[in-house]
Amino acid sequence: MKDPAQLRRDAGEKALALLGGLTLPEETALAATGSLARGEMTPYSDLDLILLHPPGETPAGVEDLWYPIWDAKMRLDYSVRTPAECEAMISADSTAALAMLDLSFLAGDPELFTATRVAVVNRWRREVNKNFNAVVETAIARWRRSGSVVAMTRPDLKHGRGGLRDYELIKALALAQLCDPPKLESEHRLLLDVRTLLHVHARRSRDVLDPEFAVDVALDLGFADRYHLSQQIADAARSIDDELNRGLSTARNMLPRRSGFGLRRQERRPLDVDVVDAGGTVALSRHPDLGDPCLPLRVGAAAAKTGLAVDESTWRRLQACPELPEPWPAAAASDFFRVLSSPEHTRRVVTQMDHFGLWTRYVPEWDRIRGMMPREPSHISTIDEHSLNTVAGCAEETVTVARPDLLLLGALYHDIGKGTSRPHEQVGAEMVARAAARMGLNHRDRACVQTLVAEHTTIARIAARTDPNSEEALEELLDAIRYDLVTLNLLEVLTEADARATGPGVWNPRLARALDVLCTRARARLIDAHPVRPIVAHKGPLALEDNNGVHTVYWQGEDLSRILSVIAAKGWVVDESRLVREGGWRGEFDVRASGPSDFNEQTFIQSYKSGVYTKVPIPEPGITATFWFGNTIEVRTQLRVGAIFALIDALPQCQWISSSTPGATLIIRAGLVPGFDRATVERDVMKVLAGG
Repeated sequence: MKDPAQLRRDAGEKALALLGGLTLPEETALAATGSLARGEMTPYSDLDLILLHPPGETPAGVEDLWYPIWDAKMRLDYSVRTPAECEAMISADSTAALAMLDLSFLAGDPELFTATRVAVVNRWRREVNKNFNAVVETAIARWRRSGSVVAMTRPDLKHGRGGLRDYELIKALALAQLCDPPKLESEHRLLLDVRTLLHVHARRSRDVLDPEFAVDVALDLGFADRYHLSQQIADAARSIDDELNRGLSTARNMLPRRSGFGLRRQERRPLDVDVVDAGGTVALSRHPDLGDPCLPLRVGAAAAKTGLAVDESTWRRLQACPELPEPWPAAAASDFFRVLSSPEHTRRVVTQMDHFGLWTRYVPEWDRIRGMMPREPSHISTIDEHSLNTVAGCAEETVTVARPDLLLLGALYHDIGKGTSRPHEQVGAEMVARAAARMGLNHRDRACVQTLVAEHTTIARIAARTDPNSEEALEELLDAIRYDLVTLNLLEVLTEADARATGPGVWNPRLARALDVLCTRARARLIDAHPVRPIVAHKGPLALEDNNGVHTVYWQGEDLSRILSVIAAKGWVVDESRLVREGGWRGEFDVRASGPSDFNEQTFIQSYKSGVYTKVPIPEPGITATFWFGNTIEVRTQLRVGAIFALIDALPQCQWISSSTPGATLIIRAGLVPGFDRATVERDVMKVLAGG
């Protein structure tokens, strides 16, 4: 096999020789875009040509111009434009704009070409501020379609994230003088060489490197096997992706931000302790405590919850934070689960934390699966990417399960044991048990998540070889989950999320029906755990105590809004609450700070007695689900400020109320006084929490 660079040179020379025989109309110029313009043409590449002509009518005989190309059996994409039309494309279409920046001269009037090239580049630089968001949105849409070159088992070398298109995007930003030109020659050359050889072996233009072609390409390039080649491709794509992220960040900071009244003033809004929203970016406070080992997790949790970006400088500063002690503080475990709780943003946040060496502080086992290629042909992603995709699928269902924190932890670790000679389910179960111990989870929770990881393939295995309606299948499932209802509910969600994240066709009607039949039968066999009335201590009208690091507010009264408004004004988050009605309300609220707070009991009591704080923030709409146990309603919704009071205010008369916050999910249970209308209650709950 020839050297890939020589193959590209030969293809380019062949195309130029063919184009040199064309007879152009007078006062026109022939220009190239695409692979020919960049010197990246392969034997099976298309020809992308533009015939430039002065303003006025299209020159006569243009259609006859292209016949020699068609006769040579070359695929042609051409257009006929004036310089002004080429310049206008910069604003009209972001994809076409990037292609126009590659414009190179082939033949004809050099002055016409030069004028067009100068106009295009000047227009790009002049309007990049206006076009920047469209360019980024186009890239994001492309990434969603094609996936990541780093994470896919069948990477799209051209359109995938970290691929050749992203390299060209960096060059375009550099041309607009918004970032430095990319210094990625070896990475770019590797992707080009692989794509060139892929074309040769596939005998057609192709961008997706399937395993059957990867074997031949790896041998041609001197790699031991396709797995070694895939690792090198992933490393190159990661470098391109990192450089693009830096380029976009630099460009975003250089471009002016304007409102209707001139430059927009950057506002800083607190998100958590030492974590702020600085003009649409998650950043550290002005004087953060970098000796706090929990700070990186709080930053990650804020980014996952809000969807805001985190600057590289912030991640680098967080590298100075010390390691967490073992077992973790309760707040650290809570923030860890919040990092995992966003279907949209968790993958990005974890990837960024991993890039800066922060993620392996909390998941040291991540090193062994980073970029690992799966051996199963059904997988379309690397093991680490598949795990994050599964977590994202489970995050969409956190309001439908009793223990969303254990579900997310099980999803993160379900395939982390792959790559050893032992069954990965067993290895992963051992790893997640150690992780749960580090986080300070109790023995009951450790056993649950360990079983979840150890048995995450059980339902799919039963569905493949056993009738799900049989007693044998039911007994096998019940034995696997240790006859535990919580584990059953978590396993049901994890099985579907795992299958959907694996690849096309893995989640299919047969598996879906088997899952439904098995879990419905198993659930009917087990006894549901009904919510019970909480026990509340008698501590007087108002008190604030520190119970082994957990700050608890004790309160008695009639007006719930008053005590909840003071808690909200203090910037405290209610992790758990217990309320009973005995004449008036008597309650306990376990709180933690979401910003600077002194937890001074005297100051707190004075704030309450002053009567200044009477309003609770109205919560934003969020995912919400309701469940009934007789006269007891259980509401699960996304954790946010004001949600507890909004729900309590919407409920009819209650005998007791309790709440908890596993992960980023708020679970509220309320025992209602008989005589209510269930449909009315559900409608009122959805109105205040889901916005409908």
